[in-house]
Amino acid sequence: MRKTIRSLLSVLALGAMLCGPATAQEQAEVRIGTDGGYLPWTSTTPAGELTGFEIDVAKQVCDRMKRSCRFTAQPWEGQIPALEQGKYDILVGGIAITPERQKRLAFTQSYANLPINFAAAKTSGLNGKANWQELKAALAGKTIGVQSGTQSQKLVDNELKGDVTVRLYDNQDSLNLDLLAGRIDAAVAGRSPWIALTRSQQGEPIEILSPDIDFDQFNYLGVGVGGLMRKDEEDLRKAWDAALCELKTSGELKTIWEKWFGFDVSTMPEAKVC
Repeated sequence: MRKTIRSLLSVLALGAMLCGPATAQEQAEVRIGTDGGYLPWTSTTPAGELTGFEIDVAKQVCDRMKRSCRFTAQPWEGQIPALEQGKYDILVGGIAITPERQKRLAFTQSYANLPINFAAAKTSGLNGKANWQELKAALAGKTIGVQSGTQSQKLVDNELKGDVTVRLYDNQDSLNLDLLAGRIDAAVAGRSPWIALTRSQQGEPIEILSPDIDFDQFNYLGVGVGGLMRKDEEDLRKAWDAALCELKTSGELKTIWEKWFGFDVSTMPEAKVC
């Protein structure tokens, strides 16, 4: 009898050894950091719940990986240090894939591609410029607002240093408020928050300025948007990419884009991972 019990326990232990790690991997929680104030990428409802395009995408990805997601909102400036310290497994929220970031961290495949744009009041006289040089000349002497730590700030630092007065903001919402109040002459960010603002009732006096600014002009701006993680999370990156491939090929990613943006700017499945 004791021998039978011992044999049964041995079988159960062996089963736990064989199945345990895979089950634990499937059930492990994915800790996701995001801004929570960069609509339509991510936003926070009055009830304190995170919502937005990338929240929907991440939930779909986690569902396909059979993993639970835990989202935490934190200002962008502190997100990368927190990721490197192990507080998060991945960051999402309109994060540009740039060569500089790829030196120290890893990205998922790109799942979006939008340019950077300036925005200003319709009465500013700044719109209608044919190219960057014309817009740059028109911005000289102006006060420009930009969210700190972003690729948009890098553009201002690299291309407008000494020509404009710069005001830095912790989040997009604060930047929008000062633009609407006329405390700054113009502001710069990824195109998507300007789309959200100009489609709102309060944003009716604001317009998106031409031209679009992207990687083709300034390669340090990045080649699309992706999830950011540590390089030692190779298994998570591969699983995340596989789920993104499914979302792209099934058309579900396009559906999420249309829900939040009104049009499809998703990128094609990447041959090296799909």
